[in-house]
Amino acid sequence: MKRSVVVTIVSCCCLASLSAQADKPIVSSWEQVEEVDGITVYRRDVSGSPIVALRGEGIVNAPILRVASVIVDNKRAPEWVDSVAEVRTLRATGEAESVEWDHVKTPFVLKDRDFVFKSKLELLPQQKQMVLNYHSVSDPLAPVTGYVRGEFVYGKFVMTSIDNGRKTRVLAELMCDPKGSVASWLVNLFQKSWPYNTITSLRRQTQKRDIQENARLKVAMGQAYD
Repeated sequence: MKRSVVVTIVSCCCLASLSAQADKPIVSSWEQVEEVDGITVYRRDVSGSPIVALRGEGIVNAPILRVASVIVDNKRAPEWVDSVAEVRTLRATGEAESVEWDHVKTPFVLKDRDFVFKSKLELLPQQKQMVLNYHSVSDPLAPVTGYVRGEFVYGKFVMTSIDNGRKTRVLAELMCDPKGSVASWLVNLFQKSWPYNTITSLRRQTQKRDIQENARLKVAMGQAYD
C-alpha cells in the first residue's frame, strides 16, 4: 500500500526529528503563505538546503477510508497526483510498507524526473488517523531510465477522521529535491503550488463515482474510526 502521491505520496524521518538531532539540518518554524478555498499553505526553510519544505492543510468531504483508498491506489495516481505520469510498486517490504517508483513530468525545458522511495502506512485508531510517510531510497529493482533521479527528502500525509466520520482533515507535507542543474529559486517557484494542487485534486478524486474502498484497509480499520 502506498501514498501515491506523490504521489504521493510521506518519510520515516519527519522534520521534527530532523530538528531534534544535532547531526541533522535545523528547520525554521512553519510560515503561512496563503489560505485559499479552505486550504492553508505553509513553507519553511531548512538550514544547509536551498530547497524549502512545504505543507498544506484542508478538509476533504469524504470519509477517511475513501481518502486513504485514493492515496494508496497506484493505478489512479496519475489522475490526481500533480505531474505524475506513472507509478510502480517495486516490492513490498512489510504489511503496509513498500518501495515505489514514480515518473514525474516536468516543463518542456527540463528533463523529466523519477523517484525511488519507501512508503509506510500507519493506523492510529485512538487519534482516528492514518499516516503515510515516505522518503527516497536506493533499491536494486529501481528501473534504469533517462530521467533525472530526484530525492524525496521526506513527505507525509496525515488523515484525520472528523465530523462523525463524514469528512477527513488532510495534512500533506513534502521536501523534494529534483536534483539536476535546476536553480533552487526555480525549484521553489515550481513547487510552491504543490500543497494547494494536491489537496484540491484529492478533493475532486474522492468524489468520483467509481472510487472503490481498499478492502485491506477496510478490514484493518474495522470499527476503529466509526
